[in-house]
Amino acid sequence: MLALDDIPCAMMITDPEGHIVRLNREFLALIEGDEAPWRGRSMDDLLTPASRIFSQTHLFPMLHHAGAVREVYLHLRGVDGETVPVMVNAVRKPLEGGKNIVWAIFVARERSRFEGELIKARAEAQGLARRLAASNEQVELQNRQLAELSLSDPLTGLRNRRALELTAQHWQCTASSSSSVSLLMVDVDYFKRINDAYGHIEGDRVLVTLASQLQAGARSSDLVARYGGEEFVLWLPDTDAETAARVAARVHECTKGVLSAAGPMTVSIGLACAPHQTGVDFLARLVQRADEAVYRTKAQGRNCTVVSA
Repeated sequence: MLALDDIPCAMMITDPEGHIVRLNREFLALIEGDEAPWRGRSMDDLLTPASRIFSQTHLFPMLHHAGAVREVYLHLRGVDGETVPVMVNAVRKPLEGGKNIVWAIFVARERSRFEGELIKARAEAQGLARRLAASNEQVELQNRQLAELSLSDPLTGLRNRRALELTAQHWQCTASSSSSVSLLMVDVDYFKRINDAYGHIEGDRVLVTLASQLQAGARSSDLVARYGGEEFVLWLPDTDAETAARVAARVHECTKGVLSAAGPMTVSIGLACAPHQTGVDFLARLVQRADEAVYRTKAQGRNCTVVSA
């Protein structure tokens, strides 16, 4: 019959209450001790505090209920306070003169190391995921900022020509067939004289001030854009020519508050109105009509509004 000392793993026999009856050679090598001092002592003395609590509250109740436990993870108190991770199988058997419990103990240092590495790797992965999420948020923010910049005029902060095109396309797709739109082309009178006489810094200041006035007087549904140079556009959705003419009158009025080094400033406005259309050149034709109307204001002495035919 195979002797306990011949079994190639750490073995222990306890009574049903956990008092040590036998320890085999492999177990004694694990704890580097003799068997005699351990006989009759509680196996709790072999366990770390946490494993001792687990043994008392879970391990022995399971053994008494089911008669066996498999692959229970515990920690032994090894030599010089070393903690030894072990995997335990246990079963109740009629051995050593009583209904004792036979314990098979397998050292699990590699498993413990692997679990430690796994926990570390998981923590690193979680940290990487957090950094990646933060990086993605930063990229999204930068993309939104770039998108905003691509639609804005860097000098005045107004929308630019690209933003006007997108707004017009959206209106064409969403407005009802009975809607109309008006467009005001606002051109600063004698702007070249300001730049030539007082420099581009003064010219830029005038444009920024006028842009602020135009934006302040716009309705929430309107789009105010810098079209280029000293030209501004007011996109007035769902607005007929009569209403657009009143908006143009307000623009002339607010322009009086914009002073340049050369004195009071005026603007010439071309007004074009059109019913809803779906053509890809709709905006281009509307701008062309408004631009032609601006040229007619020049012929009439500037500082007025001309409605495109």
